[in-house]
Amino acid sequence: MGLTFQLIPALFYLLTCTGDVVQGQRRICQPCVREIIHTANLLIGKKFPCCEMEVPDIFEDTENSSTPQLLPKESSCSQLVMTTNDFETLCRAVTVLQQVSNSCSVPKINNMNRNLMHLVNQTTCPVNQTKITKLQDFLSKLKDINLKIFQKAQF
Repeated sequence: MGLTFQLIPALFYLLTCTGDVVQGQRRICQPCVREIIHTANLLIGKKFPCCEMEVPDIFEDTENSSTPQLLPKESSCSQLVMTTNDFETLCRAVTVLQQVSNSCSVPKINNMNRNLMHLVNQTTCPVNQTKITKLQDFLSKLKDINLKIFQKAQF
């Protein structure tokens, strides 16, 4: 009887920790994805400085891209961005937003860039500069990708 009584706290602790390990990475990363979506919604819904700025369109033909394939570095959020295509897109978005923040000082874009860097754990990725889009369209597509990632994180 004494051995069983001593095992109860240990078993309870193991069950609690296992749940935290499985859900922990999602809990850490979900706020970043949620903030990216929220910020994109705010910026898409109104005119802001640089909204008409032209940026590389990283969302077109990512499968047939001439840039080298990128693989995610291990990060606390790598579980959310598991597909190589999503990772490449988000990594290239970091590069584009860094270029935008150098030309245009909008604090919300800097916050979005910080959250993206947290997701991909990289700061620069090669960007194909041949196709161009407006910054507002870029943010709309970035929001859609993050919505897809957020929906995956809910499971």
